[in-house]
Amino acid sequence: MAFRCRAAWALLGWVLLFHGAAEAEPPGQIYRCRAYGGGQFWSSEHCQQHGALIERIESVPAGMSFERQVKVAEQGAGRAAKAVVAGDSRRSEQAVIEREAKARAREQARQQARCAKWQAELERQQSFSRQKLTARRQEFIRNKQQALRQQREQAGCR
Repeated sequence: MAFRCRAAWALLGWVLLFHGAAEAEPPGQIYRCRAYGGGQFWSSEHCQQHGALIERIESVPAGMSFERQVKVAEQGAGRAAKAVVAGDSRRSEQAVIEREAKARAREQARQQARCAKWQAELERQQSFSRQKLTARRQEFIRNKQQALRQQREQAGCR
């Protein structure tokens, strides 16, 4: 009894396996060929058999007429081309945004370096002004400090 039951289940499994394989046909392929003379055509056989070069291979559903397969392949190629163009435009927009952000960051770094340079020079001039110097030299240092403060202020340094 157990043997018959196992055999029945095995037979049922094989039937389902083959039935499912028959329903789910593998996708077919059609070829977009370019003749050496420059013309283009679709073929269900490899382009080499027609003495032409392969331009593109498209996967299409099996079990359709050749004309329908060609329409499906052309629609799929059109969608793919639009997606590539849309993706390229998004990538180029993102690249522009990234370049602008990097440029702003570089300019900010330059500005901070300028501010730090002016601050260091101002501190150096202040240390000179504390030394015993002639009135003329003290006035020169005071004018230099005033010019440095104006530059910092115009540049927006704190």
